[in-house]
Amino acid sequence: MTSIYGFSGEGGENSVKMRSILLGIVTVVTGLVWGGQSVTVQAKMTNDQILQTAPKGVTIGEYFSRGDISGNNAKISSTDFGDGQAVNLTTGANQAGAIWANDDARMNLNEDQTASMWMYFGDGRKTGSAGDGMAFVLQNDSNGVNAIAKNADGTPAAGQSMGVWGTDARTDMTKPLDTDAIAKLAIQNSWAVEFDTVSNQDILPTAAPDDANSISLLKKGPVSDFDRDVSGQHIASSFPGKSTTYQSNQASETTTGGSWLFPTTTTTNYYYPSMIHKGTITPGTGTSMFTFLDAGWWRHVTMHWDSSTDMMTYSYNDQVPRSGEEATTATSSTDSVSKTYTQSVKINPKEDLGVGSDGLVRWGFVGSTGSSTAAIENNIVVFDQVPGLVNGDTTATLTDTSQSDKVIDDPSDTVNSGDRLSLNYNLKYTSGRESWKDIVAKLNLPSNIVFKSATIKYANGDTDTISDLDTSSSTGQALSKSLENLNNKQDGSTAPNATADITLNGVAVAGSSDTTAVKETHSSFEGSNALMHTTLSAFNVKKVNGSMTMALTGDNIDAGGISGSQKLTEAKDVTLTGQITYGPGSTAAANSGITLHPQMNGVNLPTKTLSDSDAAGKFSYTIPAASIISGLTDGNQFVMYATDKNGINSANDVGYTITLKDGTLDLMANPTGTFNVDHPRNLTGSAMSFPADSNWGVQVKDTRGTGGTWTLTAQADPITSSNGLLDGDIVYEKTNGDQQSLTQGAATIDTHTSDSDSDEVDVTSGWDSTHGIQLETNAGAISGSYSTTVHWSLNNVPASE
Repeated sequence: MTSIYGFSGEGGENSVKMRSILLGIVTVVTGLVWGGQSVTVQAKMTNDQILQTAPKGVTIGEYFSRGDISGNNAKISSTDFGDGQAVNLTTGANQAGAIWANDDARMNLNEDQTASMWMYFGDGRKTGSAGDGMAFVLQNDSNGVNAIAKNADGTPAAGQSMGVWGTDARTDMTKPLDTDAIAKLAIQNSWAVEFDTVSNQDILPTAAPDDANSISLLKKGPVSDFDRDVSGQHIASSFPGKSTTYQSNQASETTTGGSWLFPTTTTTNYYYPSMIHKGTITPGTGTSMFTFLDAGWWRHVTMHWDSSTDMMTYSYNDQVPRSGEEATTATSSTDSVSKTYTQSVKINPKEDLGVGSDGLVRWGFVGSTGSSTAAIENNIVVFDQVPGLVNGDTTATLTDTSQSDKVIDDPSDTVNSGDRLSLNYNLKYTSGRESWKDIVAKLNLPSNIVFKSATIKYANGDTDTISDLDTSSSTGQALSKSLENLNNKQDGSTAPNATADITLNGVAVAGSSDTTAVKETHSSFEGSNALMHTTLSAFNVKKVNGSMTMALTGDNIDAGGISGSQKLTEAKDVTLTGQITYGPGSTAAANSGITLHPQMNGVNLPTKTLSDSDAAGKFSYTIPAASIISGLTDGNQFVMYATDKNGINSANDVGYTITLKDGTLDLMANPTGTFNVDHPRNLTGSAMSFPADSNWGVQVKDTRGTGGTWTLTAQADPITSSNGLLDGDIVYEKTNGDQQSLTQGAATIDTHTSDSDSDEVDVTSGWDSTHGIQLETNAGAISGSYSTTVHWSLNNVPASE
């Protein structure tokens, strides 16, 4: 871009001379956004400037070692998110860098493992292709944290080796190629997936065996031709320490000599190596093939090890920048900006990596650059998930409960306006050396849904809500919520808690057009030791014409028929009734075309289709007792809406609150009660009656709520002394004179229905000489000290007739 400043006129209007042209230096700046995080990337940045653009990662410094590798350029670097956030492998030309997991951070291949990361490969858009790239490596090399591919002189190998693949140590290219010798200079007992930013093809695959240019290069020494079978930037994997990874190629030069009379022909063969690539990923054709890796953007990569199948799957671009990619890099629907690339390869841990029964293997990154200072490559990695530290997964699922729980997971899927939708974010912890700690859910909700509730349920039974949800917004919201730590075993004082489910329930809202396209949304779950992401698919909202409303009828319903409430002292079925009404211009469906969709405390209850035998729009629904929970602070929340076969949803929900009092029923009785102590009398030789003394204190306390019933009974053991049984009995005498023996069976003492939420009854307060428990003696009773035990029984049922 050229900026022109100032003109000066001389000699008239047709004689204008440009006195000065100042060239303005222009820096191109483009914005990127990861979720709610804004990041800026620009061309020709220094390494420190690049680190300032890095997305947030986990702190990784304690997990890695640089070893004692001579000339190792790798280091742990800081970003704007803190110290120890990034692995910096190279920053200049002709460098090699390697960094390895320490012993405690090795990966266990006996278990499923995940490594997730953002990678930066430099910017080749302004300087031409960068080089050479970096590789993720699993290795059981005897050198441990000092492992790196070497040149013949023992120095770390840069260039096409990337510090992992073997090198050609020959100087005379006419000597046959020894692939074993090349493999021995690579990292041993290893598997690597390379992110190759330059195709090493000194000798083009299309060149004839006797191509003069090829011969000229081979005469000078080893050539760089590892990528003979793949063109352009690419991702591929293989086993660096195996000779079968390398193959020999041949070029031939034929020369003539001797005399004209006796001419001679001599053929000289030249040999050079190339690499056999496995699980190759390339971008295809178009300009994107030149910026597939090194376009100056952070690219996301996930490595997943499946221990049951011994398969390693690597996915590239599975989390893409949300905006800011230059349009020139996007050439088709399969271009590197918008497409996720995935390959899977089989690895035998024992045979390929020399892994023992413990399954442990070291992992890390190596990288290198070429000699061209014009194509300096900054190879940097920021981790979301460090393998073995926290392994888990996150998913986002949108379900249309109005359409028989249809899962909305494709941009072509359509929901109707008014449909009830349930959005679930599931976090799952599978394994790891640490619990997933300090998690903050950063949710970006889709537009065109009015969410009415947001609840969180953990595997340990804990529940929570998201309080900052705007229940009237349909424009899409950004929510942030701290979550409990997740683990699958006891972690100190923290009990196992392997999952968290965040569920938001809402209603689809149409836009101004008949069909509104809702964009995909991206959410993240950011812990101190693992960051995970999930994407919710785009979908469509179709505008549905017509209206339908619901109203409850019957007792305990408010004036508008929208809600009601009831208190229970015991769980029992509750039946609600109501009426469905269609608005003007709406086509009413027969009852058999209308379905009720109930939910209790956020859990779906069985739907019900209305019957044509009932009056139009009349409905009833029975809430089962089993769904009613006691002790809930806000009671049991029942919500219901209706749909019909024409795709119309009720414009409103109806709600009903059922409170099941979580109280207690308690009996308090003095441990000792007497007869004939307060006002003693002597036996007269005839039948006598003695009322209970004042120390017979019996009380019942009922905090279960109004309407609670109870029955109190008493039964006594035989009345005995050292002289034998008493000639008499203990009875309960009612106010009407009827008596029940306590020694002959259980006598009903009292029955009661509570008239308050905290009800107390003093059972003995009305006892007197003719009412209450009495001691009855017969004429043959002998004076003495007698005793018995009275057994009280309090039951939460009314007395039987």
